[in-house]
Amino acid sequence: MPDIEVAVLQLYSLLLYPHLVFSAYGTDIDDSLTDRLITSGVDMFLGQYAPRRNQP
Repeated sequence: MPDIEVAVLQLYSLLLYPHLVFSAYGTDIDDSLTDRLITSGVDMFLGQYAPRRNQP
């Protein structure tokens, strides 16, 4: 991971930012959308930062 500080902020943004925005407007995100946001956010993060296998 070349820049851990950026990586932490990106993961935080993917997982928590939608909830902050919705709550700022006085609404909530339902459990189903929360699950989808977390799953896709982690997948996106790992797609960027997971170790890559050396390809021949």
